[in-house]
Amino acid sequence: MNDETKPEHYKKQTFEAWEMMLQIWGRPAFIYHCEMSAFKYRMRAGHKKGQSATLDISKAIWFENKALEIKNEK
Repeated sequence: MNDETKPEHYKKQTFEAWEMMLQIWGRPAFIYHCEMSAFKYRMRAGHKKGQSATLDISKAIWFENKALEIKNEK
């Protein structure tokens, strides 16, 4: 994610939220979370007041890529 999709409040912890979620809930649950989040961002792209469709699509792509990355890890 770039600075637009990863604001300062995501940088406050030692680990990123997604890394902690992966450790707490495991790979299958985290992959589902990513896939559902990507779906949500694509569905609302261009419809959230004050937020560009481009930003939502970039978030969706990040979640899709993260799901693929975790799926493909050995």
